[in-house]
Amino acid sequence: MIEFLYAITEKNKRIVYTVLEYSPLLDSSNMTTDDWGRIGKDIEKNYENYDGFVILHGTDTMAYTASALSFMCEHLGKPIILTGSQVPIYEMRNDGRDNLLGALLIAGQFVIPEVCLYFYNKLYRGNRVTKVDAGSFNAFNSPNLAPLATAEVDITINWDTVWRANTTAKFQVRTELNRNVGLLRLFPGITAATVRAFLQPPMEGVVLETYGSGNAPDNRPDLLEELKKATDSGVIIINCTQCLRGTVCTSYATGKVLMDSGLIAGGDMTPEAALSKLSYVLAKKDVDLDAKKKVGAFFLVELEQSALEAIRDALTPPLACAAAKIGDIEALEALKEMGSSLCLGDYDGRTPLHVAACEGHLKVVQYLLSHGATVYAKDRYGDTPLCNAVRFRHKEVVKLLRKTGAHFSRNELEEAGTELCSLAASGDVEGLEIWKLAGVDLNKRGYDGKTAIQVHLNP
Repeated sequence: MIEFLYAITEKNKRIVYTVLEYSPLLDSSNMTTDDWGRIGKDIEKNYENYDGFVILHGTDTMAYTASALSFMCEHLGKPIILTGSQVPIYEMRNDGRDNLLGALLIAGQFVIPEVCLYFYNKLYRGNRVTKVDAGSFNAFNSPNLAPLATAEVDITINWDTVWRANTTAKFQVRTELNRNVGLLRLFPGITAATVRAFLQPPMEGVVLETYGSGNAPDNRPDLLEELKKATDSGVIIINCTQCLRGTVCTSYATGKVLMDSGLIAGGDMTPEAALSKLSYVLAKKDVDLDAKKKVGAFFLVELEQSALEAIRDALTPPLACAAAKIGDIEALEALKEMGSSLCLGDYDGRTPLHVAACEGHLKVVQYLLSHGATVYAKDRYGDTPLCNAVRFRHKEVVKLLRKTGAHFSRNELEEAGTELCSLAASGDVEGLEIWKLAGVDLNKRGYDGKTAIQVHLNP
C-alpha cells in the first residue's frame, strides 16, 4: 500500500489517501462476479480505516460493477466511487486526471453513503448509470435520475437526491451472487425456440429487454407460452425497456400480456441494475420465492430545488439541532414532514445526531438513525457523534452508535492511548469503561510508551 497527502481543501481538511493496487490488473471486459466479491471484501476489510473509497475501473463494465456493489454493500455509510477514463491517464490529452481528482475530492470531503460513479464532472448513483458513448469523454449517463453532484467551479451536492440509510444495522458485504441469470433482448421475429433455449435450467432469473414502455407482441401465443412456462416453474423474469429513458408500464395491451405471463415490471431500472439485483436477490438463501419476486420494486427521488427549498435547507440545521438538544422528537418529525433533511450540519458542521449524542438523548439518537442520520458525519473540529457520546459519557448512546457501525478513525485510535493513561492515572474507571465500549483497546500505549494498566500500577 502507498499513502500520500492531498493539499488542504476548501473545507480546510487535509486528506490522506492510501493506494491498494491489484496484481495483475484486470481489463474490465474480463471481470466476473468473483472480482466484484473481491472488491467488496477489500472494502469491508478496510471499512473502519477510511472515510471513503475510490475504485479505478475500466469503462466497459463499470456500470455493472457499480450496480452490483450497490446491492452487495448493505447498510453503507460511506462513499464508494468508481471512476476511470476513456483515454489512458498517461496520454498527454486524457480525461483520467480530472475524473480521478474529482472522485478523490468528493470521497474525501463529503459523506455520501452510496456506491457512485464519477465521470466528466458528474457524480451518479451507481445503479442508475449506463455507458452511452464509446467515443466521448461524456461516456456515462443516468437517464432517469439527476446527478447526485456536479463538479464545476464549485462542487454542488444535490442532497435531496442522496440516499440516506434508515436502519441501525452495521455495514456488511454480501458476496454471494447467483450466476444463473441473463439478459434477453426482444427483436421482431424472435422465435419461440430461441426463448425456450434461453430459459432452460439452470436459468433462474432473466432480464427481458422489451419495446417502448415494456411491450411485446400480443399476437405471439407461442412466445407468451414459453414465458409463462418459465415463470410458473420459478424463473423470475424482469421486464425492462430497451429505451434509454422512460419506465415500464401496462398502459397498452402489448404490455399487459407480459404481466399476465408472470413477468415483473422493472420500472425504470437499467438492464445493468436489474441483472445485478437479480443475481444478488436470487443468492439469498433465507428469502422465499415470493419475497424474491419483489426485486422489481424501485424508487426514484427527484426534487427540484427552488428558492423556498433553499431557505428551508438554510433554516433546518439550527432548528433541528435545537430540537435534538431538548429531546423534542415531535419537532424533528415536523421538520422532516416539511421535506427537511435531518442530516445537514449547522455553521459548525454539527448535525442533530452530534447534539443528541452530547445530550445523551437515546430515543432521539434512535429516531435520527432511523431517518437517515449518519454516524460518520464530522463537525468542524473533526468530531463524530461517537466522539461526543464518549466525551460526555453516555453509555447507551455509545452502544447504539457502535451497533450502527460507528468507530474511531486511525488517528483517534493512535491518540487514544494517551487519554487512557490520563484516565488511569486519576483512577477514572467509568472513563476507561466508556472508551472500551467505544471499541478502543485498553492496552493502547500513550505518548511515553506506557499502557493504562502500567500507569495505574506505577503512577
